Amino acid sequence: MELIQPLATISAGPATNKYDARQPILRLDNISVRFQDTPALNNISFELQPGERVAVIGPNGAGKSTLFNAISGLKRPTQGQIYIHGRAGEQVCIAYVPQRNRVDWQFPVNVSDVVMMGRVGRLGLFRRPKRKDRQIVEEALALVDMADLSKRQIGELSGGQQQRVFIARALAQEAELMLMDEPLTGLDVKSQESIFAILDKLRHRQVTTMIATHDLNVAAERFDRILLLNQRVVGFGRAKEVFTSDLLSRTYNGSLR
Repeated sequence: MELIQPLATISAGPATNKYDARQPILRLDNISVRFQDTPALNNISFELQPGERVAVIGPNGAGKSTLFNAISGLKRPTQGQIYIHGRAGEQVCIAYVPQRNRVDWQFPVNVSDVVMMGRVGRLGLFRRPKRKDRQIVEEALALVDMADLSKRQIGELSGGQQQRVFIARALAQEAELMLMDEPLTGLDVKSQESIFAILDKLRHRQVTTMIATHDLNVAAERFDRILLLNQRVVGFGRAKEVFTSDLLSRTYNGSLR
């Protein structure tokens, strides 16, 4: 179980203008990750374009969370390289929204404070927020329709509201790439629709979103491309290209009904 606060600093560092906008926002080149002698990811290669919405599909243990940890800089790959706008070793524009069951929702902090944590990378750990930072937090909360609950304790919110707060925190980071680990799990249809309404707004801002989900129907209907993952890339493309009996069987080791 993780506290809320440490999760806010994974994309720390000042903004940079050295990126090449002609390059893919994200490119993985033969990434592998091992935990001691156990392989988690093997030779992962793909690239994403600005504004894309990509679903990551695979069984439990397929390496979805490990992939997000590697991209966000939380886990160093055993081999390979990750490029952001054509540059290696920089994660300043990436925000990570973790699984809700990894967070200690009893941590004594309110909604506005959680979103302000997204500004840590811009401010530094020990600097006080300025008027600009408070304005960015207010705008992020307004975008996800949580401004009226800004002083509410985070543990008092519904699951859908908690997800919206974490998306607002990512917006406060001014992220260009957002990684979301199973954000729809446990949410009712109304809450899921509210999340997708926010994702539509992010697309208009050219924010790229990469979302792990187990729902193949939602992936087919709501995402531009789909990454089939089972420790390696089984398939990557549009739903009609990758949702074939052969590729799905290989992704789920023949166990998918």
